[in-house]
Amino acid sequence: MMKIRSITFLISLLAGSAIAWDHTNEDEFRRAISGHNHALVAFIEPSTASSQALESEWVIATESDKKTLISIDCSSAASLCQEFGIISYPALRFFDGHGKTTPYRGPRRASSILSYLKRAVRPSVTTLDSEAKITSFQSSDDHVVIARINPQDAHVKDAYAKLAAQYKDRLSFGAAKTKSATTVSCFNNADGQQFSISDLSAIDALPKLIATCLEPVIGEFTRVSEMKYLQSGKSLVFFFTTSPAERDAYVDAMRSVAKMYKEYLLFVTVDADEYGDLAAPLGLVPGRFPALSVQNPMFGQVFPYPRSKDITPEAVGGFLMDIVQGKVKPWDGTVSADDGESGHGHDEL
Repeated sequence: MMKIRSITFLISLLAGSAIAWDHTNEDEFRRAISGHNHALVAFIEPSTASSQALESEWVIATESDKKTLISIDCSSAASLCQEFGIISYPALRFFDGHGKTTPYRGPRRASSILSYLKRAVRPSVTTLDSEAKITSFQSSDDHVVIARINPQDAHVKDAYAKLAAQYKDRLSFGAAKTKSATTVSCFNNADGQQFSISDLSAIDALPKLIATCLEPVIGEFTRVSEMKYLQSGKSLVFFFTTSPAERDAYVDAMRSVAKMYKEYLLFVTVDADEYGDLAAPLGLVPGRFPALSVQNPMFGQVFPYPRSKDITPEAVGGFLMDIVQGKVKPWDGTVSADDGESGHGHDEL
């Protein structure tokens, strides 16, 4: 099977020369957010790695919506960025056309950015008055929440409305009436998962449902999420890449394996441009990506995936089974420039 690296090489080759920021000047920016116009603005500083990482995704998104998506180069418009309180880059802000500004905190990928724009301009809760509308709405976004509310449960309707206002930047919320018991379902369409509850007596029932639904099968390991993953009590499967397209291809390919081992393992991706320093402690050769390694935080053991092998679901699944069966030795602290294989001794995940 083709390596994940090869899947995205042609895309990078064809698109690389065409990818470039097309910044808006201050006058154009003020016109764009004036009146009742809404806009999602990326305040960037081109020398920062995170701004550079956003560039290709932002350009892809603007191909679908050039009017609403605009960018500001803070290296040449410093006073404008200071006026809007920009202190780190990139900073994405949604201007609703009515004087309200909201930070965008979702994934910095074209598909996620465009989905956010659709949610931002519609009501917090969409009324669904037919089964056809419910079915259509259920698949309208990566994460969709649908509440079937009995009119007698007015308190649930109020709590649901407040929840939707809080999370509308990340999920699409719909509501329908029912004569049966009230139920709330959350659809994680990105990972093909559904979660439902009917017992809403606990005050945190709805927030817990949302948190569970938003948790991806394969997440992103960052400084912010680091402690959550390391304190999970599970072993971690790290995938390092410098390419967002390569990362997406890996997630799509490896999702079934991650679901199979979710009781024992957490699969995470790492932006090698931003967090490349994490590779060496995991037995990987710095600068040689994509790469994969398994870590057991509890016992301080790591198992670098052989560079000579393709990163495919079958091969990674077999590698994990070999670790459990004692066929793979934990890393001993030395790195082979050829394939990263080394180590002595054994312990299970």
